[in-house]
Amino acid sequence: MGRGSLVSRLIWMLASSMAGLWLLGSVAAGMLTVFEVNERLDDAIEEVAQRLLPATYDAVQQPQAMQQMAKHLVATMDPKALAYQIVGPTGDIVMRSENAPETPFSVPRQAGFHDIPQYRVYSQPAAADGYFIEVAEPAVHRSESLRRAVALTVGPLLLFLPLSWFLIRWTVFRSMRSLDQLRSEIGRRDGSNLSQIPDMGLPTELASMLAAVNRLLERLERALATERQFAANSAHELRTPIAAVLAQMQVLSAQLAGTQHAERAGRIVTQIKGLSSLAEKLLQLSRAGAGAGMQRERIDMMTVLQVLVDEFRRREDVGDRLVVTAECPDEFIVHGELDVLGITLRNLIENAVRYGAPDEPIELVVGRDRQIRLLNGGAVIPSETLETLKKPFVRGCSVGAGGGLGLAIVDSVMKQIGGSLTLISPVMGRSGGFEARLVFPEPV
Repeated sequence: MGRGSLVSRLIWMLASSMAGLWLLGSVAAGMLTVFEVNERLDDAIEEVAQRLLPATYDAVQQPQAMQQMAKHLVATMDPKALAYQIVGPTGDIVMRSENAPETPFSVPRQAGFHDIPQYRVYSQPAAADGYFIEVAEPAVHRSESLRRAVALTVGPLLLFLPLSWFLIRWTVFRSMRSLDQLRSEIGRRDGSNLSQIPDMGLPTELASMLAAVNRLLERLERALATERQFAANSAHELRTPIAAVLAQMQVLSAQLAGTQHAERAGRIVTQIKGLSSLAEKLLQLSRAGAGAGMQRERIDMMTVLQVLVDEFRRREDVGDRLVVTAECPDEFIVHGELDVLGITLRNLIENAVRYGAPDEPIELVVGRDRQIRLLNGGAVIPSETLETLKKPFVRGCSVGAGGGLGLAIVDSVMKQIGGSLTLISPVMGRSGGFEARLVFPEPV
């Protein structure tokens, strides 16, 4: 069986098993009913024949009188009712019911039951020698009786079959509710939330699964905490020596100005600055991974944007290229931590400055639908590359001095606050460019 819902499989297997058992029971009940009805009808025919025995002697002695009396013995012309004949030694009918045929039944003159096309006949020797009593039940009466008896026996069983399907479906869904709760709790766990799943009063089979998941979460939390602590400590410990080396190298570069070593000294200074930036990004990534964005404060993103825009416009490589368009009202409230949200937007703008076309504007659009869009020029990035840009140390191209951590930090923070980061290339309505779209949740 291929992939599919476990609930659907259980319902299908239980319902098909129940239907099979129900069908088997219905067939058995129908066969038993047919047997019992045949037995009862045969007993009734035989009983009528026994009751006609005393009339046989009178029919022989006074045939005319008994023929008139036959009308009172069977006072019906219903073709479905029992019919009888008293047949003499020569094969002529001495006495018969009005619903019996005028010719003798074509059955042998011997005791027992005989089946002919239209009747089931019971034959029995009469009180007078050579005479036979033949009581016949019309075949149509027996078939109707059997159909009615089988319908009354099997019909309710078949009617309860759809009801059993609904009952099975309801039982399975109710039983799987605990599994849905466990699945929901596991789904809430991610890199920023590895807390233990509380006891939910699960059945024994799921309780052992819950214990195994909690043990796994505990091991993951320890492993991630160790990894984050190592990255944070390493980056923190590197900041001071990097800053000292950078300061010394800047002094040396100034002293070597105008010499043949000036260019090499400048490249070293640039590389040390890149190393310092990488250490800073590692600290930010470690902080974002530790769930710093989970703190909830009311932050006005318009204020954060204004501070960052003023800062970037003072840079020589940005200036008036950074264009802000605000379509939303005066406030843009987001629940989060001020420093973390500031780092998020800073990384987004730095990414546009570093990788965007230097001769094209960088547009920041604050929309009414709680979105912040950042658009910059540049070559089209293939769609298969876009999603990988959210992973640490992945860059869309080799141009620039970045370490490939900016978008990973932005994506981590946006997930923690319940938002999302979407990367688009080319920009909608353009032949090229890159768009990063931040969607923020509604404030609670």
